[in-house]
Amino acid sequence: MSLRTTAATRFDSFNLYRTSYKKIGDHEIEVNVLVPKGTKPGKHPVLVKWHGGGLSTGTAAYPNWFGGFFVPFLHRNSAIAILPNYRLTPEHTGKEILEDITDFWAWFKTSLPAYVDSKERGFGLDFTKVLVSGDSAGGWCALQSVLSLPEGSFKASLIQYPLVNSFPVSPTDTPMGLSIGSKEELDEILAAIKPGTVVSGATPPARGFLTTMMQAHGRWDEYFGTGKELMPDTRVEDAKFLAPTYIIHPEDDSVVPVKWTHAFVEKAKKALPDAKIKLVSPPGEHGFDIDMYEEDQPWLKELLKEVEGDWLA
Repeated sequence: MSLRTTAATRFDSFNLYRTSYKKIGDHEIEVNVLVPKGTKPGKHPVLVKWHGGGLSTGTAAYPNWFGGFFVPFLHRNSAIAILPNYRLTPEHTGKEILEDITDFWAWFKTSLPAYVDSKERGFGLDFTKVLVSGDSAGGWCALQSVLSLPEGSFKASLIQYPLVNSFPVSPTDTPMGLSIGSKEELDEILAAIKPGTVVSGATPPARGFLTTMMQAHGRWDEYFGTGKELMPDTRVEDAKFLAPTYIIHPEDDSVVPVKWTHAFVEKAKKALPDAKIKLVSPPGEHGFDIDMYEEDQPWLKELLKEVEGDWLA
């Protein structure tokens, strides 16, 4: 069984289970569990990976956005991966998304172990070895997790090109070479939202770059909200600790410019001079690492080795 995969075969070497961690009315918010095939019963380290999509699109078990390098990484460490969804904007505010993150972590500790055992008898979760990860908006979720949960909740975090602030966007910007939709198009989308609708997942390309449109046309704060706790770059100012944090952010990112992550890292180091924070910025565009493998990229091999050192210590 090859661990070099395509999007179509990304999850073939895992047993994939789908359940929910939260219910709002009749709407269940999905969470997925990946157990590497061939893994023996016992306690296993855990990777929790939040999906990207600008906080307005994406879904947890979307293989096209699950980095290929995670497959051998999970197998060699006999690690169980947990992939949660969360409510999306503009139907929901940043505060509501933070509520989902909080509720997920409560379910993670109280209900997930029995669920895993019901699917894979004798399999347990080693809560002393939890790695939290996320790409793009999922990086926002991962950093918010680290900044909101008690010290010791995570051994490390592995973040990919994270959303760390409400950075300015111009209507003339061309993220990934694409034009941003017009104000009229955005107004039509927002006007069609039915009050009370719960949205906690959207398979790309549905709703793609909706957040970028909202930023470009001045509607982001109106729907997402404002407040120091809503963005990692302001929340970190009051942080008392930070799990060892490894960030991958390509230098040519046209969706989430890397300069904002550099600024976040500098602010985090100033607020927490003893924290372990590493930013690696190789050439590449947003999502550049989706089909990447460490044997082809020495920098990735070295980074994952460091992550494992903290995660599994």
